[in-house]
Amino acid sequence: MPAIHKAAQSVIFALGCALLLLLSAISFAEDPGNLSPIYGKAGQRRPPNIVLILFDWARRDAIGVYSAKDVLTPNIDALANDGVRFDNAYTPATLCSPARASIITGVYPHAHKLRKTMYPAGINGELPTMYPDPIANPFDDGRFNLAINFPKYVTNSGFATAHIGKWHLGTGNPGFFDLFKSYNSLMPHWIGKAKQSAYREDIQTSEGIRFIQQNADRPFFLYQSYYTPHAPFQPPQEYVELYRDRTIDHKNYYGAMSSLDNNVGRLVDALREQNLMDDTLIIISTDHGGSFQERPGSFRGMGIAYDEAARIPMIMHWPRGLPGGVVWKSGVSLVDLAPTILAAANINTKSRIMEIITGHVGSPFHGRDLIAELTSGIDNWPTPVFMQNIPEAAIENSWFDERAMRSERWKLVLRDFNADPRPRSNAFFDLVNDPGESVNLYYQAKYGKQLVQQLTLMLRHAEDMQDSLSIQLAKKELDLLAHPEKVQKELY
Repeated sequence: MPAIHKAAQSVIFALGCALLLLLSAISFAEDPGNLSPIYGKAGQRRPPNIVLILFDWARRDAIGVYSAKDVLTPNIDALANDGVRFDNAYTPATLCSPARASIITGVYPHAHKLRKTMYPAGINGELPTMYPDPIANPFDDGRFNLAINFPKYVTNSGFATAHIGKWHLGTGNPGFFDLFKSYNSLMPHWIGKAKQSAYREDIQTSEGIRFIQQNADRPFFLYQSYYTPHAPFQPPQEYVELYRDRTIDHKNYYGAMSSLDNNVGRLVDALREQNLMDDTLIIISTDHGGSFQERPGSFRGMGIAYDEAARIPMIMHWPRGLPGGVVWKSGVSLVDLAPTILAAANINTKSRIMEIITGHVGSPFHGRDLIAELTSGIDNWPTPVFMQNIPEAAIENSWFDERAMRSERWKLVLRDFNADPRPRSNAFFDLVNDPGESVNLYYQAKYGKQLVQQLTLMLRHAEDMQDSLSIQLAKKELDLLAHPEKVQKELY
């Protein structure tokens, strides 16, 4: 065969291959980021986008709609006024890692077993609330139960997923996020020298905006997690000036919160520019608050069940799916976020195979679907909320583990001391008449009936959740109240 014919055949073959590749690329990339053909089948509606904005150490009174103080958070306030503001939201633990583990797993700390903060190698765990050994990946650590978590369901259900900012559940992407521009903890708020370089929260917000813009044509989940207003309180200078002449304590703390509010406004503007506000569930909350006053068991304002640390802001905004202008009075918890987000996304977690493997039938979560409750309009405290803390400081030289329960009127705190049992420093507060939790009613005989009711309520829920320590403590106290003659003999 002449060489020219061979050359012609080679050219024709190459052109044919190129055409096939082009046609293949067109068929596979006809609309690479748009899942509407899938969601359009069988009358299925595209799920909402989900934006979870989490702060760190954010007190309720740092946000205008919750506060009697002269604070400025107009962007967050607007979302609260147009959406749902939860008036009695609680963290399951006033410590970063346990609270964040409860957010993603939807269970209380006794179940996921991550009770302390965790850090990688090179950071010594010298505090009683820190694991002494380095932990880089708790998802691959047999001590913890984090395998069932809502981000894993979301990322496997057609959503683009991103985590940006403070993670505090390990040093790397656990595999649930397409984009992971995050760190465990202890990252400075400023890129370089404070007030003379870029503010890290501003940069992270820009990353979140970019993610929204790049995924506007498909469902997405953005977990935007800020380290502020956690100490050190170093807001940009304009927010220092904003509070300079205001009559308020801890001005830089509240200034940091106002700076965060500006970044929330930037995220909202990005959603509006993409015409996504009506179809986006925005959730704003914090891992825990913090106390500026001395409380037993704490020295940094954490590790306690008092309201300034445990009662937190929580706001939801979703025009297509939730009522607006609502102040919800029933108690809710961060453990409710996992089932709520999955319900909003219409993602099923029920699996007979999973039930057989785990031995647990029904929902894998302790939390409740708040979408269903809010749309029902029935605001009646269906269940108490719980807190499980390891303290930062001893009481009368004795360390302890703590269980607390908040019902509509009462807060019950039980402590398990590991040394001298004499302190028996339990607490019982009437939050209607004593919102500052300054009068401990636990040892006042006239409140004995109410105390027994609350201990019985705690015991019932502890048995349902298989919380062995709560069961032990509640039974012990009920027995002592039923047999007061035992008190002197057993405790003294």
